[in-house]
Amino acid sequence: MMADEIGGIGLDELSGWWEVREDMNKVTEEAVRRVQDNQKKAQQVGQDIKKDKATNNKFAKFLTFLLKDIKNDELVKQIYHTFFKTRHEETDLVHLRKSMNTIVVAGIFVPFYQEEIKELELESIYQDIWTFDRDVHLTKYIEYIKQLLLKHHDNIVIDKHEFSKLLTQIAEYYHLTEKLSAEKAIEFENTLKKELSLNE
Repeated sequence: MMADEIGGIGLDELSGWWEVREDMNKVTEEAVRRVQDNQKKAQQVGQDIKKDKATNNKFAKFLTFLLKDIKNDELVKQIYHTFFKTRHEETDLVHLRKSMNTIVVAGIFVPFYQEEIKELELESIYQDIWTFDRDVHLTKYIEYIKQLLLKHHDNIVIDKHEFSKLLTQIAEYYHLTEKLSAEKAIEFENTLKKELSLNE
């Protein structure tokens, strides 16, 4: 028996086996790393889901409060018409939506309920577009709505007429304008459409 043969296996064959073993270790290390990365990602997704659920609960509390606080049935109806109904452009059929853009719906009312938004810890969602300084006037509000739509719109079509009508009612209800006659309200709605680039 030669010195370089062990149990009938030559050193050349043994070194080939060692290279295969080394490759298997690399594959195993990569697999372990991949599994660890996937576990970290799954953990992050789980945390994000918990965070989203907590945020959604805060929005639900705010919207419940809002609907109780608004003492104007026409305004509540207009919120419904604007965010829960959609009109098909080609057939002109009206459909009910299954969901709404909560950030936009709540956001439209943020300037009027700044303390409640802060109490619910929702101001971080709006703080880069609203100053939370309690100062609310029409020009500032319209600028804020522009920013809100740019930042948080979900690309679901909102009926332009219904939306401008909603903003007109909000402006009246929260005393950003005086009570408008039917003619002045239409004029104001048209101005809002131009300001917010909602024209057809």
